[in-house]
Amino acid sequence: VDRNHNLNLFMRNFADLVKLSPVNKLKVDAAALVRSVAAFMQVKAEEHRVKLELRDIETFYVMADAQQMEQALINVVKNAIEAIEGEGIVTVDLDKSTGVLRISDTGRGISEEMSEQLFSPFFSTKKDGQGIGLTLVREVLLNHGFEFSLATVEPGRTEFIIRFS
Repeated sequence: VDRNHNLNLFMRNFADLVKLSPVNKLKVDAAALVRSVAAFMQVKAEEHRVKLELRDIETFYVMADAQQMEQALINVVKNAIEAIEGEGIVTVDLDKSTGVLRISDTGRGISEEMSEQLFSPFFSTKKDGQGIGLTLVREVLLNHGFEFSLATVEPGRTEFIIRFS
């Protein structure tokens, strides 16, 4: 009972520590944000022998907190890169007509059992993972009111989709 009480207290304190600041929405060019994240993640991609491809990235304005969205996108791209064993491709495209950002990878994919837990705090598929990344991504996107999904759509292709509109 004491151990459970202490763990519960630890979790509450930890949750307070990582609580996001309120969303400060401003007019942001999502394409510029994507290009910036891709440039930042390029070295990590090269270290993992992963090609990072940008497709159809045209100016597209959204109301968003640029700092929070940048952190969320870094987490998504990092996960996509790390999901690939050996050589592979992470593709990012932004469809202006539908307001959809798609980040896809040629990694190992996500099982149905795993997909149910991916956004749960402290759940990780990585040996040294802490299970905070996708929880943060989820919170940022929910706080912005953006719909999103993460699924393996076919063998060898997993997609993280964000609907800005």
